[in-house]
Amino acid sequence: MHPDDDRAYEIMEAPLHAAIARLAESRFSTKRLIAEIRASADGDAAYREAMATLGPDPGSERMGMMVLHGQVIPGLLRRSGLVRFGGFIHGNAAEDDGFGVPSLWVKNPVA
Repeated sequence: MHPDDDRAYEIMEAPLHAAIARLAESRFSTKRLIAEIRASADGDAAYREAMATLGPDPGSERMGMMVLHGQVIPGLLRRSGLVRFGGFIHGNAAEDDGFGVPSLWVKNPVA
């Protein structure tokens, strides 16, 4: 893990939790969650800030997106306690953003 990856985790944790809370659906894809994060001004600002820590060089933007979409966000989801992994989404081009493996997440019941 690159040292700036830790900073990206810190930046994205609160916006990710807020986005999960806003989602009406109990099952969602990583791509859907990223769209929900970016739908709020605070979430979009956090996304851009995290990207800046991962890929400050314009030539590395794609790599930064791969780390953010494929490692940081799924990592935060796994450790959040708010959701569980629901499996990979195979054969659905609409869910493939080109930066991470399309995955399904299921909200945990509220205790």
